[in-house]
Amino acid sequence: MKTTFVQNAVGSLEKLLGNAKDALWQVTGEKYGDPGFGYEGGTYADPRRALAGYLQETYRALLVVLDGSNLTQVRADLLAAWKTFEESPRGGLRSTVDDDEDQYCESPALTYLDHIVGGLRMSVSAAITSEEAWTLARLEKMLRDTPVLVHRWKRCPARELELQMYMHDYLSASFADFTDRVEIGGTIKCFKPDCGVRSVGAAIEFKYIDSEQKAAVAFSGLAEDSAAYKGSKDWIRFYAVVYQTGPFMLESHLRSDMKRIGAVAWEPMVVNGFGPPRESREVDRNTGGQEGS
Repeated sequence: MKTTFVQNAVGSLEKLLGNAKDALWQVTGEKYGDPGFGYEGGTYADPRRALAGYLQETYRALLVVLDGSNLTQVRADLLAAWKTFEESPRGGLRSTVDDDEDQYCESPALTYLDHIVGGLRMSVSAAITSEEAWTLARLEKMLRDTPVLVHRWKRCPARELELQMYMHDYLSASFADFTDRVEIGGTIKCFKPDCGVRSVGAAIEFKYIDSEQKAAVAFSGLAEDSAAYKGSKDWIRFYAVVYQTGPFMLESHLRSDMKRIGAVAWEPMVVNGFGPPRESREVDRNTGGQEGS
């Protein structure tokens, strides 16, 4: 395999796949309406036709990349599989497999292309060291343990800023290169995740939800973040930790929707914790969030 050739091509392939994923997102939204995370419509008059067009465009580009990389067997497998996708009696490249339980539409052709491009990305990425693997495992365990760590403060968070404050304290004590000043440059403005661990390029977003309405708002924020945080050389892994005070969101649903919008570099986590008593929240709102003396 010609590593440099693949490195130069992967970004463009992922961009093409992103267009197909946007069309698939609209297909899902039109079939199931609001899936619970704030779907507001799309831009395609015929999203299935757009999906098929973007898939065909990605397929042709991928054939060129595989040919130029001397990956002859992968190219041959793609040619054979693509014929099956195009001849699908359910609509060819426009067809989807619909999951009514999770309210999710999957395109078999898109999934196949995504796996190949993901494999290409992995094959040309720098190998992770054992120290980095240990750091990531430790970080992920701490993020999963967010409710337990927060409980040790003897005070339930009432808002996102408090949740961040508690977890920043733990993370900064555990990782020497922790920072709460993460910036990802953009053309117009810089985007700022809540915090991160530099040595493993891991940026973290904390979301706090205490109602079904805030679940939709939280997902909308993550959808915007997933688009804004692409393209950074320093921050390559992203964690979304959703702290909920009630059964408002399923992690399986969040994973499905993050996958649907193409947020493949994100690891979503939904953790169940406690918020302050309702009376405390009412007092806090009435006092503008100021603590009493």
